[in-house]
Amino acid sequence: MKIQIFYKEKDFNGFKKDILNAYNDINRHFQDDLEILVRIHKTKNDFNKQLKRNTMEWEVANASHNNEIDILHPNAMEKESSHNKNEFIPILKHEMTHLFIDKLSNGKTIPKWLDEGFASYLSGQYKIDKWRNNYIEENFCKKLGTPQGWDKHSNYSAYQTASLFVYFLIKNYSIIKVKKMISSLDKNYYYSNFKKIFTKIFKKNLEDLERRFIKELNK
Repeated sequence: MKIQIFYKEKDFNGFKKDILNAYNDINRHFQDDLEILVRIHKTKNDFNKQLKRNTMEWEVANASHNNEIDILHPNAMEKESSHNKNEFIPILKHEMTHLFIDKLSNGKTIPKWLDEGFASYLSGQYKIDKWRNNYIEENFCKKLGTPQGWDKHSNYSAYQTASLFVYFLIKNYSIIKVKKMISSLDKNYYYSNFKKIFTKIFKKNLEDLERRFIKELNK
């Protein structure tokens, strides 16, 4: 079995079905035999104890490098965070995608916009038709590539921008090329080197595609 679930309440069977469906939905894009452990926490306090830190109010799930996911119970999401219970499955899919991406990268450093954008897109968290005519700065891939840059812009539509740009790349060039880019990354991330990898795979300049993306988004 590819999924282990740590949860012992009476609604276990319902969660088991939902989690397996989420895994299958994400894995169809990767076709991998990744084994994942999912722990469901009934309270924020239990979630914090597992992670051994006090989490932010918006933090409700975490994926670790040993293929473990900790996530709040939907009811706890509603009561103890800024999320509602209906976000449980999309958030779970988001964290699962991170684990599949990590394995695909084979220890390489993934630009934050690519990692978060791919996870947000496959989880269905952002829809392009609901997010048109919004201002996006040019050269956003450079600004959102590092953890520091991502944190600086995370409150200014970073997730939406990254998700929609990944959607743009998949729609125009295929998910195969996006995955090939991830598997072709350098051990350490340098923007100048990443641009060369991007151009080699997509046969297009990164900044040119960013401008085309912004233009199409705001038609």
